[in-house]
Amino acid sequence: MQQNIEQPDTEQPDVEHDRQLTRRQQRKSGKVAALLWRWYRILRLTLLHWYAQLRKYAQPTIVIIGQIKNYRHTDYALLLIASITGVLIGLFTVVFHRVLELAEQLFHTVFLAAETIAPVRLLVFPLIPALGGLAVGMLNQTVFRGVGGVGLLTVARALAFSDGKLHWRHSLRAILTAALSIGSGGGAGREGPSVLLGASIGSTLGQIFQLSPEQLRILCGSGTAAAISAIFNAPLGGIVFALEAIMGEVEIRSFVPLVVASVLATATTRLFVGNNPLLISPDLGIPDFPEYILLAIAGMLSGFVALYFLVAYRKVFRAIYRLLLPIPFVWRPAIGGLLAGILVVFLPTMLETTYEPINQAISGKGILWIAALSVLAKPISNAITLGSGGAGGTMAPALKTGALFGFCLGSIIQLVLPETQPGFYALVCAAAVLAGTFQIPLAGGIILFEISGNYDLILPLLFSSVFASFIVQRFNVRTFNPIQEKITRRSVTPFTIPKELLKE
Repeated sequence: MQQNIEQPDTEQPDVEHDRQLTRRQQRKSGKVAALLWRWYRILRLTLLHWYAQLRKYAQPTIVIIGQIKNYRHTDYALLLIASITGVLIGLFTVVFHRVLELAEQLFHTVFLAAETIAPVRLLVFPLIPALGGLAVGMLNQTVFRGVGGVGLLTVARALAFSDGKLHWRHSLRAILTAALSIGSGGGAGREGPSVLLGASIGSTLGQIFQLSPEQLRILCGSGTAAAISAIFNAPLGGIVFALEAIMGEVEIRSFVPLVVASVLATATTRLFVGNNPLLISPDLGIPDFPEYILLAIAGMLSGFVALYFLVAYRKVFRAIYRLLLPIPFVWRPAIGGLLAGILVVFLPTMLETTYEPINQAISGKGILWIAALSVLAKPISNAITLGSGGAGGTMAPALKTGALFGFCLGSIIQLVLPETQPGFYALVCAAAVLAGTFQIPLAGGIILFEISGNYDLILPLLFSSVFASFIVQRFNVRTFNPIQEKITRRSVTPFTIPKELLKE
C-alpha cells in the first residue's frame, strides 16, 4: 500500500529571501545615490565658489587679454617681446654651437675614414671642405631656395627697406649652412650667421604680434645685439656693436629693449654653456703711461693691416665670383671649399672651428713665420669661402688676423725691449683690426676685453682701436660696416658684388 508522502515546501522561503535581499540592495543603492548627490552638491558649490573668487581676482587680467590689441603697440609690449627675443636667441645660440660641434665631428670622422683609404693628408683634407660646400649648395638650391642673405648687410637692408621684416627661414639657414661650411673647414666665421639668426628671430616675433614698423626695426636691432652678445659672451660689446654697425643713433625707447635682449641672451647662453671666456688671457699687466706711444703705433699699424684685409678680401671675392659665374650655383661652394681646404693643409691656422690660434698668440706662443703667412692668407681664405657662396662671416677672421699680426709685432718689439709681452700686443691688435675692418672703434675694444675677461686692458684696447679706425677712415676704403656704406636695394655685399650670387 503506497503512502503519499508530502514533500516540504522549500520554494516559499527562497522567494521571501530574494525579496529581502532585493529590498536590502535597494536601500543600499538609495544611500549611495543620496551620498553621491550630496557630494555632487558640495563639489558644485565649491567649484562655483572657486569660479567666483577666480573671476573676482582675475578680472583685471581678463580685461587686459581682451584689450591686448590695444597694448601691443606700447612700450610695455615691446619690452616684453624683447625679453622673449633675448631668451630665444640665447637658446638658438646654444643650438648653433651644438650643431656646429656635430658638423665638425661628422666631417672629422669622414676625414679619418678617408685617410685610411688614401693616407696622403694633402690629397684627402681639401675634399672635406668641398663636401661641406656641396651640402651648402644643395641646401641653398632646395630647402632654402629663394632665401638670400649674407649676414650683416641683409639685416641693414631689412631695416632700411623692409621695415625690419626678415623671413623665419633665415634663422634655420643661418644655423645649418654655417655649421656645414665652418664645421667642414671653411674660411668664414660664425658671427655673421649669428647676426642674421638673431635679427630674424626678433623680426619674426614682431611680425607674429603684428607690431608697428618702428617696433619691428627695434626688435631687429635688438636681435642683432643679442646674437653678438650670446655668441661672444659679451653683452656690453653686443650692445655697442649694434649701435655702431646697425642702428646708429637711437633714442632711449630703442636702447632699453636692446639692453634687455642682450643681457637675457647672454644669461641664457651662460646657463647652458657656462661663463667661460672665449680667449684665455694670461696676466699681461697694465701698461705704463710711456707705453701708450707704442700702443698708438700698434693701433696705426693695425689700421694698415685692416686696410690690407679689406682690399684683399674685395679683390679675391670679386675674382672668385667672376671665375665661378659660369658654373651651376650648387657646385660653387664646393669649389670654394676645395680651395679653402688647400690653404688649410699648409696653414692650419685658417680653420675657424676654434679660437686656439688666437689663444696661442695671446699667450705668446707660436711660430713667427706661420703667424705672418696667416695674416696674409686669412682674408684670401675668407673671401674664397664667401665669394663662392659658402656661409659664414668676417668678424672672427678679422680677429684672428689682428691677433696674429699683434703677435708678430710684439715679438719684434721684444727684440728691442725684452720685457715686452707679445701676447699683450696680440690682444690689442686683434681689437684694433676688428675696429678698423668694421669701423667700430668702441665695440672693437669692448668685445675684446669682455671675451678675454681681462678688464684691466680696456684703456689700451680702446686707445689702439680708435687709431686703427682713424687710419681706415682716412683712406676712405669700404668696410664691412653697412652704416658706412650707401646701401641700395641692389647691394648684397660691402663691395657691390652683383646680387645673382645670392639669388637662389
